[in-house]
Amino acid sequence: MDFCVDAATLRKALADIEAAEANGFMHCLAVMKLVSAGRMISDNRAEYSDMIERAHQTDGSLDWCRFQGVSRRHKFDGKGLVPIDEA
Repeated sequence: MDFCVDAATLRKALADIEAAEANGFMHCLAVMKLVSAGRMISDNRAEYSDMIERAHQTDGSLDWCRFQGVSRRHKFDGKGLVPIDEA
């Protein structure tokens, strides 16, 4: 499915992903939610919902899914989570 995303939406998603990357979560995914659909591709609009927090590209055991906020409170050091106040 194709949908259109404006620059502000992309910037918000990228800012969240970059913040997670700074804490070692190098494989996060932005989740976009379709908010309106039309007859033309340019009429399909999406907004940034949240992100899937992932510390590894293929190891699902290092995924924290959505709405967890793990990457805001912890760093991933390659072995596991470390609370930011202890890092």
